[in-house]
Amino acid sequence: MRPQIFLRISLAAVAIIFATTPQSQPKPSNKPLIGSWKLTKYIPYSDGSKEWKEYGDSIIYQKHLTDHHFVWYKYDEKNHKLLGMGGGSYEVKNGKYIEDIKFFYPPGSSELGQAIPFDFDLPKNEWHHTGYAKVMDIDDNTGKIVVVDSNKIEEKWVRTDKTPAKNLMVQGAWDLISYRDKKDGHYIEYPEYAGYIKLITPTHFTWVYYNKNDDVIYAAGSGKYSYKNGKYSETIDMIYPEDNGQLGATIVFDADIQNNKWKHLGEIPLYVEDSGGNKSQQLSLIDEIWKAHQD
Repeated sequence: MRPQIFLRISLAAVAIIFATTPQSQPKPSNKPLIGSWKLTKYIPYSDGSKEWKEYGDSIIYQKHLTDHHFVWYKYDEKNHKLLGMGGGSYEVKNGKYIEDIKFFYPPGSSELGQAIPFDFDLPKNEWHHTGYAKVMDIDDNTGKIVVVDSNKIEEKWVRTDKTPAKNLMVQGAWDLISYRDKKDGHYIEYPEYAGYIKLITPTHFTWVYYNKNDDVIYAAGSGKYSYKNGKYSETIDMIYPEDNGQLGATIVFDADIQNNKWKHLGEIPLYVEDSGGNKSQQLSLIDEIWKAHQD
C-alpha cells in the first residue's frame, strides 16, 4: 500500500473514532440565557385562568442568571415588600432548561429541592418557558412526602434594558467566605449551614443569605452595579427583610479581585434609633471577602 493511501485511511479512521467518542460531543450551552430578565406576561393556571396576564408597574419581577446559577424575585416596590424568591443552580440538557431549587421564599413551598424541567425557546430578545412544579404533601397512611398534584408554569421574559458592563472580572457566582465589623477587627467566617451567594450578571447583582439545611432565607438584596478602575458600586433596588435606609442608595466599594478572590470595602447607610425613638442615618462598615463559586 502506498504511503498516501495509508495516510488517508488512517486519518479517516481517526475521524470516525473522534466523531463517535462521547467526550467529543459538544455540551449544551447556557450562554444564551446568561443575563438579567424581567417577567412581562404569565398565565395563572393555579387560579383557573388560561389567559396571559401582566403585573402592575409597582411590581419588580426579575430573574438573574450566571453560567450555572439563577435567582428570581418578585418585589412590591410601592410597599417595599418581598413577595417571592427562589434560586439555585440550572442546566440546559436535552433541549430542556432545568432549575434545581436550593432556596425559596416564602417558606413551606414544596418547590424547594425540586429539579423542574422547562420547555423553552428564545425568539428574538425574549425567553418563553413552560414547565410543571410538583405539589408535595404528607401521606397520612405512610407519613412520607408524596406528589399529590402539579402546577403549570408558563411565562414570558425579556432582557432588562440596562447597558451591559464591559468588565468581565466581577461577573459570575460568588460565595461570601468571611467578613468583619471593624476595620481593626478579625475576619469572621460563616458556619457550614449558612449559604451566602452573590450573582453578578452583565447588568445586575443579586445576593441571598440563606440556611442550607432549613427552609429559611435570612436576607437578600438586588439592583444595578458598575465596576471600573478598582471601584465597584451597587444601586439597591430591592432589600429584604426590611429597608433600613439602603433602598435606592448607591454604595461605592474599593474592590480587589485576585486569584478568584474578591475583597471589597465600603460603607452602607443605616438608620439607627435612639432611646427616645428618634432615627438618624449612620454609615456601617462593609468589609467582605468573596470567593468564586465552585460547583
